[in-house]
Amino acid sequence: MIMIRKVYQIVAHHLHKVTWRSLLGVVGLHYAICWAGFYLCGEFELIQPINFIRYMSVSGSTVGFGVLTPVTDPGSLFMAIYQLPVSLAIFGALLGKMINQTREIIERNMNGTSDFNSFNKHVLVVGYRGEETDSLIKCILSDERRQNGNILLCVKDSSMTHPLPDLSEVSFAKVTSFSDVNELERIAAHAANRVIIHAENDEQTLTASLSLSSAVNEKCHIVAYFDSPANAELLDKHCKNVECGTNRTSSLLARSMQDPGSSRVISQLLNPLTGATQFSLQVPLLHSPVSIGQLSDIMRKRNKATLIAVSTLQSGDDVILNPDENHLVESGHFIHYIAANRVMSDEVDWQAA
Repeated sequence: MIMIRKVYQIVAHHLHKVTWRSLLGVVGLHYAICWAGFYLCGEFELIQPINFIRYMSVSGSTVGFGVLTPVTDPGSLFMAIYQLPVSLAIFGALLGKMINQTREIIERNMNGTSDFNSFNKHVLVVGYRGEETDSLIKCILSDERRQNGNILLCVKDSSMTHPLPDLSEVSFAKVTSFSDVNELERIAAHAANRVIIHAENDEQTLTASLSLSSAVNEKCHIVAYFDSPANAELLDKHCKNVECGTNRTSSLLARSMQDPGSSRVISQLLNPLTGATQFSLQVPLLHSPVSIGQLSDIMRKRNKATLIAVSTLQSGDDVILNPDENHLVESGHFIHYIAANRVMSDEVDWQAA
């Protein structure tokens, strides 16, 4: 077993160094030598282009000879001494290279070392907290009409492997530091559409938020969750493009005590897996402002959606809940509504409003 393992390691090492260009060059040279050899041996039918390619491919891949074989004694001898042994060796090298490269790709995907620089309009999820993050990702994927690409889960844990390999829409990346420019380029932070930061602790969340807030494009929305309200307030002061969230358990308990059922209502509003939930929509370019009363009436009748809030900022810092019906909505504003499914901007009859 030890000898076999050593042989495997040596072969794998050399196959890793051999490039596809060099292998294809060897194949081309081998085909040229075989063609010349069979020509000199008088195998004129065998060296016809179609016949030659078919014969070399079939015999070299150990399938057999098919209907074509050398008919002269010199040709048979050339086949036995050179063509067949070398063809089998080259075929084994090609097969080994393919297996080795496939294994490397699988390992890179599982270990999070792949390059994701080509990703565009994707969702970055920073940090992994077991079932909590699993539920978060399932909630994102449940929104079939979301305008985001695949999800890229990013962690700093060097010992971790891909926790969700069965989900084809979720990729995995391990980073050494979120302040490293090269790492930010590898995860395509500049092209991300949404970023969710919920790291292992508040310190990591704060570091990642500060780095990513300046690395993303101006249209990207960042959400960061903190266990400590003080850290959330600190980030709010320095990064206006980051929406900070904290634990609201005490507020939720108080509301549920005063108004029974409140926790169930809020839970359903946030969970897209349990029916109607809350969505937001940016108002497109309008010829003139529209009133909340008219817009709410149109969305309720035609889109089966209930308008509940409006804001001028994507972060919702100036959100107005249950706005007055005379309140005007302008281009670029954000409206928040409750519906069974996401309503796209082109599905709202803005002109009628």
